Amino acid sequence: MARPDRRVNLAVARTIPPFLLCVCVYACYIVTKPLCIDYLIRPLPKYSRGSRVGAGIAILVIFYVLIFVVIITYLRLLYNITRNPGFLPRSSPPTKEQQETEPSERPQRRKRKHRRTRTAEKPDKADIDIERGADGNADGGAIPLDITGLESFYTKDVFVCQEDGRPLYCSTCCRYKPDRAHHCREVDRCVLKMDHFCPWVGGVVSETSFKFFIQFVFYTLIFCVFSLIICATFTAEILQDTGGANVHLAIGIGLSSLFGLFSFGMTISSLQLAMWNLSTIENLNRRSAVWTLAIRVPDRMLARLNPESRWAPTFRTITYPLPPVPLSPEAARDYQPPEKQHVFAILQTLPGENPFDLGSPFKNLQQVLGYSIIDWFLPLRQSPCADRTTGDSFYELGPVVSRLKKEAGLNPPPEPQPTTQNDTERKHKRRRSSHRQSQE
Repeated sequence: MARPDRRVNLAVARTIPPFLLCVCVYACYIVTKPLCIDYLIRPLPKYSRGSRVGAGIAILVIFYVLIFVVIITYLRLLYNITRNPGFLPRSSPPTKEQQETEPSERPQRRKRKHRRTRTAEKPDKADIDIERGADGNADGGAIPLDITGLESFYTKDVFVCQEDGRPLYCSTCCRYKPDRAHHCREVDRCVLKMDHFCPWVGGVVSETSFKFFIQFVFYTLIFCVFSLIICATFTAEILQDTGGANVHLAIGIGLSSLFGLFSFGMTISSLQLAMWNLSTIENLNRRSAVWTLAIRVPDRMLARLNPESRWAPTFRTITYPLPPVPLSPEAARDYQPPEKQHVFAILQTLPGENPFDLGSPFKNLQQVLGYSIIDWFLPLRQSPCADRTTGDSFYELGPVVSRLKKEAGLNPPPEPQPTTQNDTERKHKRRRSSHRQSQE
């Protein structure tokens, strides 16, 4: 049964879009009939003013251009939220046979003080400690997990993981989560780069719709500022001439102020998050969050990880593919790992470091809005961060990951620079000069 707050949020999310449509229709009526026609183009006798056709037509043109842009961006936003919301498919829960492998009583965990890391949003269920996976049970009664879902992770070079090196796991959706995916309680699904659930736009704002959300609130802000200026200006003029105010224009001032303040706050906060390359959820603890990353160990270093080697790594490792679980002692003794293995170093960032920050606010904005001016202002193409064609990582990574690789010694050695003829001549000159100085 859905929780009351969830039902209320879903009901409000379905109600607000038609309400906003009614507000747009009423705004068109306010500017067209009481203001432009009855006051500027063909003034009513009670106003005792001459016709101002040019001003009325100019206001109508600017008004309808702005409201057209607002409606187009809103429809584009609604389309992505309803048709391409970025939901992850849910997996089937553990079967009865898998649940029977779990002991009847779970040992009590000792409370530990540790740094706050990125883990699954949902706590583990009382019956199955599926969040900790194969190694979670103290008595060895492991739960067989679907290890086939790990292939999309260990074929990449970097991914966000738990402290044991496995990807983050959602115990509600029963699946491993890609980087920056979060579980939304309103829709009860994991969402790719979820930002927030917004009833004003009818659903979840995620990586597929965050760009269009920024464009919508930005154009809404411009539209509300223009509407507020014209309504307030001509209301003051009417009040001075007649001693009374037009009710519709007064309502227009209130609506423009209300929606203008809302869109102003959302525009500033959304652009700020885009410049930091963070989502609203990630921003909640951005100053203290510690990210745990699995970074691929280059093939040239695998021999150095041999226990017989004198070189000792400063990091823990995990090797994929993981063996099937549970394994009996006989099966574990006879288990042969696959030929192609993927070894990852488990590294952690410092508190407050964002591995997805590209080091420049402009580059971070490009990841959301696009690489051209047309993409920034027209709701045409998806955000570059939603592109899944690159296989190195789920999202483009910044200087923090480069520093972690360098500190762990995972960077490739610098390529020797080819010597040119000028370099050779300089070396000979230096040698001759040093030889002369030694003879003197």
